[in-house]
Amino acid sequence: MSKSLTVDNSTIKFQIWDTAGQERYRSLLPMYYRNAAAAIVVYDITNEGSFTVLQDWIAELHRLGPPNIVLAIAGNKCDLEDKREIPAEQGQTYICIRS
Repeated sequence: MSKSLTVDNSTIKFQIWDTAGQERYRSLLPMYYRNAAAAIVVYDITNEGSFTVLQDWIAELHRLGPPNIVLAIAGNKCDLEDKREIPAEQGQTYICIRS
């Protein structure tokens, strides 16, 4: 999905890609985030494997993205707290270590 927004006479283009972590999209992504100003990487709090893959995506963004890219990490499926596999503290610790 692509969306443009004008803020203070500057146009900002948002490109949102939901790859669902699928490997088949991995080879296409560098052309999109090469010039990105920011990226939001999302993991599933009910799936420990998605948190592991999140770390791989972040490493790739650091390796192939612009040096000043702003990264945000978000845990989704917070409505399934009773099925949580990734404690909130683990996500917060990871963010603090990587900042």
